[in-house]
Amino acid sequence: MNSKERVLAAFEHQEPDRIPLWYGASDALTNHLMRDTQASDEESLMRRLHIDFRRVRERYIGPDLGSKTYWGIERGGAHYGQPLTHPLAGVETVEEVEAYAGWPSPDWFDFSHLRKECEQWRDYAIIGGPWVVVFTDATELVGMSEFFMKMHTHPEVMHAVMNKVSDFYYQLAIRFFESAGDLIDIFFFGDDMGTQQSMIISLPHWREYCRPHISRFLHLGRQAGLKTMFHSCGAVRKMIPDLVELGLDALNPIQVRAKGMELSGLKAEFGARMAFHGGFDHQQVLPFGTEAEVRSEVHRVIDIMAPGGGYCLAPSHDLMLDEFPVENVIAMYDEACNYGRYTNA
Repeated sequence: MNSKERVLAAFEHQEPDRIPLWYGASDALTNHLMRDTQASDEESLMRRLHIDFRRVRERYIGPDLGSKTYWGIERGGAHYGQPLTHPLAGVETVEEVEAYAGWPSPDWFDFSHLRKECEQWRDYAIIGGPWVVVFTDATELVGMSEFFMKMHTHPEVMHAVMNKVSDFYYQLAIRFFESAGDLIDIFFFGDDMGTQQSMIISLPHWREYCRPHISRFLHLGRQAGLKTMFHSCGAVRKMIPDLVELGLDALNPIQVRAKGMELSGLKAEFGARMAFHGGFDHQQVLPFGTEAEVRSEVHRVIDIMAPGGGYCLAPSHDLMLDEFPVENVIAMYDEACNYGRYTNA
């Protein structure tokens, strides 16, 4: 099988020739891996690590933002950083939401390069689409504490914020799919809903505020003829039955040390109806384990998740960080490629 066939077979709950592999990392770690593997460029590194996916993204071409995001939010801190300002803090009415001058425009993004990028990766499973973090962006615009309180005191206003964010991403997704939807295989979008112990938001409020938007984008992805994959870190087991009901194809990244996210339970309860993408412990084994422990964990994860298809191996966070030992990362991918072969292939 080539990579595209391998991934799509796994998403159809069929057993391909081997477990598909996904890569996501910081630029610094990617550079370290390129140096240690003597890869001449990032594409050579992907091939060295047996990666079956390729990802294409829109490009920002809008006005200079300075230190702000395109939502008008100041951010600071390591890695992703944290929101330092909340432009809609104190908002009281739907009219104020509509009048906010900082709403971004889909015209600020360029999609003209997508087809060329997709064409060079015909044999790989191509992931695309805007990130669609509706809940996260809405809470950052208002401030999370205030947003949660106003879900009770000003629900119509918080719904209006969510709708404005959702509408922006919807138009962005339409332009993305119109540009290259016929060359993409998987619409990958996400919104972090979990902590280490539980969901950030109660399940009833998630169903009221978040589920309709997830459903909206799943429907859009299916209209474009794509498989769908949703990202959320943390303990999100409570919402998985809803995602299955909505017809989601795959969930990422399966944070295995979060409460309720044990692989054996997820596979037993949902594995026949949803594919899982991730699940290799990035909190302890990958950053702190020995190479032997990494290889042993690869065996454990594959033994649980591989039967019947429906599994792609990746770290349990979508972005490996700079401090991860490169020898452990290489060991994870090499062992998964070798051990993850199906006996019927």
